[in-house]
Amino acid sequence: MPPLRNTLADLSDERFRTAVLLGLASIPFTVALSWESAPMSFSGEAVVVAGLLAGLHYADRSAEDGDIGLLEAVRYGKRPSVSRRAGVVAGAVGSAPAIGWEIAYTAELAWTLSGWQRAVAAVALPIVVPFLVALFGLGGGVGAAVGDWLVTRVDRTRDRARSRADSDADGDVSGWWRWVAAYLVFAPAVLLSVFAVGPENGAVFVLSALALLVLIPFAVFVAVALFEDAVTLRETGREWNPNYWTYVGVPLAAYVVVYLLATVLESANPSGDGVYGFVVALWVSAAVYLAHRRRYVGT
Repeated sequence: MPPLRNTLADLSDERFRTAVLLGLASIPFTVALSWESAPMSFSGEAVVVAGLLAGLHYADRSAEDGDIGLLEAVRYGKRPSVSRRAGVVAGAVGSAPAIGWEIAYTAELAWTLSGWQRAVAAVALPIVVPFLVALFGLGGGVGAAVGDWLVTRVDRTRDRARSRADSDADGDVSGWWRWVAAYLVFAPAVLLSVFAVGPENGAVFVLSALALLVLIPFAVFVAVALFEDAVTLRETGREWNPNYWTYVGVPLAAYVVVYLLATVLESANPSGDGVYGFVVALWVSAAVYLAHRRRYVGT
């Protein structure tokens, strides 16, 4: 069946009820983020996040055609894995605001036009609507692919942790925590220097700006390090079993919340504000994590 017909069939499939709910949950965020730009352009961030959550929920290794991605599925006429299909479903459902805006805009435009121009608007609508559904579905599918990759990453980390525990049951099975500890010192130093040092300080200000450029990718790396360390401790049967999704998820959620608030408040740089929210929330999460690690593990 064509991809669009497959997606319509998946919408009524009981297996994808959670994906439908995730798509519905993304609608208010899409409306808020697209309020100023619609109907000329629409925000796709919310459906990508919905697809990511769908990918985490539906991640599998037993699709009928194996681990088939979206592009391979279209090229070879096969159906993608369940997690990718769930992401597409979430994205298709999340496209409802864009479709509604487009229909209203086209109807208003057709009302003001006459003759052949009105006919062109009427003919264009059945083309634009499926295109929007496909575009949002692709965004959800990309998010699902990332979620599926994360689950695969967790599985591989667990396997490595188990083998490491067998070879060194009493030693320090993970050195990732050292990067997390370094972040606790580096992040405040950079942020304080950036906000405390003004442009008039010349070379010092330039060094602070360069340190900020280093801090952002380092924060992403530290989030991965925290994740790796938490998974390792959990899988090696130590006294403490940290919830790695919480410690890593809170900073990511902070980015989303700050980004949304900055967008609603019409900030000049919502993405930059979101990054600052992520950096600060990661510092808090890392501090709590290391405090618990020292208490229960000893390092």
